[in-house]
Amino acid sequence: MARNDKPEVVMCLAIPGKVKKIKDNQAYFDYDGKEYSADISLAPNVEVGSWILMHDGRALSKITQKEAKENLEFIKTHEEMADHEH
Repeated sequence: MARNDKPEVVMCLAIPGKVKKIKDNQAYFDYDGKEYSADISLAPNVEVGSWILMHDGRALSKITQKEAKENLEFIKTHEEMADHEH
């Protein structure tokens, strides 16, 4: 249980990233100051400059820049909300 006996909510997120380079089936991108890689074998047509949605080391899909921006804003908003709760 979290503070005040409230149940703790745990949520898994897929993070967006703009592909900087590709080697074999791995796409490399930065997120929050760290470099990540994602297996792109399940996401066809990914190329350098593409935006992808990554979870657990795998690119789930290729997304538009608009979708990436919306995801980044969603993540930032929820991180800020979580920070204010503690």
